[in-house]
Amino acid sequence: MIGPLAALLTLAMTALSDEDSPKKAETSQAVKEAREHMSEFNVLSLVKGREAPIDMLPNPLLTYGDAARNNEAGTLWAWGKSGRPVAFVELYRNVGKDQPWVHALTMTSPELIQLKAPTGQRWTPKKSHFALRDVPGAPDVGGQPAVRLRQMKEISRRFEAHEFWDPNNSRFEMRLLVQPVHRYQDDAAKLIDGTVFVLAHGTNPEVLVQIEAHATQQPPRWSYSLARLGSAELHVSIDSKEVWTEPRTPGIVGQPVDPYWLFWTPQTPTVSP
Repeated sequence: MIGPLAALLTLAMTALSDEDSPKKAETSQAVKEAREHMSEFNVLSLVKGREAPIDMLPNPLLTYGDAARNNEAGTLWAWGKSGRPVAFVELYRNVGKDQPWVHALTMTSPELIQLKAPTGQRWTPKKSHFALRDVPGAPDVGGQPAVRLRQMKEISRRFEAHEFWDPNNSRFEMRLLVQPVHRYQDDAAKLIDGTVFVLAHGTNPEVLVQIEAHATQQPPRWSYSLARLGSAELHVSIDSKEVWTEPRTPGIVGQPVDPYWLFWTPQTPTVSP
């Protein structure tokens, strides 16, 4: 249960800059097509005793385009309406008529799941890459939601990232989108507060930064976890000190048993009038 956090996050999102705002163009044709496509995916928890469908959040958490990489109609979705989301997917297509949908799936929880695509593909990761690390030099966890949101934003600004993406091994700097795309909590798991920030190429999400406050130890402390959404070689630093690096995904796409997997499904062809 999110309680007052949802209202506070909604209020905060109204103050976003035009540049960094997760665009909520709910009536656009691209978002309608993306929502219809995503509604046909099924995600199931594989935790013993909890084998049940996991609901997708109803709206995209981010919409974007990336002309430099020939991407359009990009959206970001997550599964898990309460507590920490179990997985995210970046959905986009290349510029051009009737291009296939591209899906970049990543785990954001230790909970193992199974995803079935409408065209029959299955994602059954055998392990998760979710790993919490203490935030170095973090402040004491605030007692009020508004204070904690400010603290999480301050922590997020300490992250820097770059990637090596193209065949020439060119370095691309990523930037932080200043507002979180999602906020959550889970009293049963003693997860006091959590947010997901995006490190992006422009506004194209490449790395997810999860920042969480936990009461499993006293006093409560701030932790973070990082998850890839891109296939490039990735490097993330805190206060200019590298804390996380990931090699390029094997074969770009990985395997359907990996915690990150990229695959394509055909788009319904456009019928000319």
